[in-house]
Amino acid sequence: MSDAPALPPRLVHVVNAIHPQPDDAWGALHALVTRRTYAARDHVSPLGSVQRSVGLLEHGHVRAYVTTADGKHYNKHLFVAPTLVGDYASLLTGEPVVVPQQALTPCVVWWIDRDALHDLEARHPSIAMLQRRFAEALYLAKEQRELEIATLDATARYDALVRAHPELDQAIPLYEISAYLGITPTQLSRIRRRRAR
Repeated sequence: MSDAPALPPRLVHVVNAIHPQPDDAWGALHALVTRRTYAARDHVSPLGSVQRSVGLLEHGHVRAYVTTADGKHYNKHLFVAPTLVGDYASLLTGEPVVVPQQALTPCVVWWIDRDALHDLEARHPSIAMLQRRFAEALYLAKEQRELEIATLDATARYDALVRAHPELDQAIPLYEISAYLGITPTQLSRIRRRRAR
């Protein structure tokens, strides 16, 4: 019997929403997880590292970002708990992370080793289906993000973000939100003032 901590019910619900797991698969998964805490500004997936585990964000906010040649940051994605984190491209290819992920607030992440997860697939087909559903969810989220960037102005993108995650305005600095929307903090302040009126 493993003394590893079991995933909290909130994260069990997240996983089951992607693809439900039977009790025996849950027993195997619980034996693999490790819990780690991060302070704000710690890197969850550092630039140049190789992603070897899948993360489940229990608490907090994480950004995936790129830095331009002139030192500006662009937030490619904002992760709001509970959700999956970790650089999926690096996980798939074994190549170093090029889009690092950083905690914006104190975070709790539960990690599951990729190789150990693969070893379970033969005994638990539901785990293989979970990984497939996860990849499909990532694709759909990426499609939605690209569609918003192509078709919505900054105000509409901000409105969509606030509808999906109303707590973000208070949880993370506004410059991180503006870096996600692709606008300046000044432009975001103007949008927020107009919305307040």
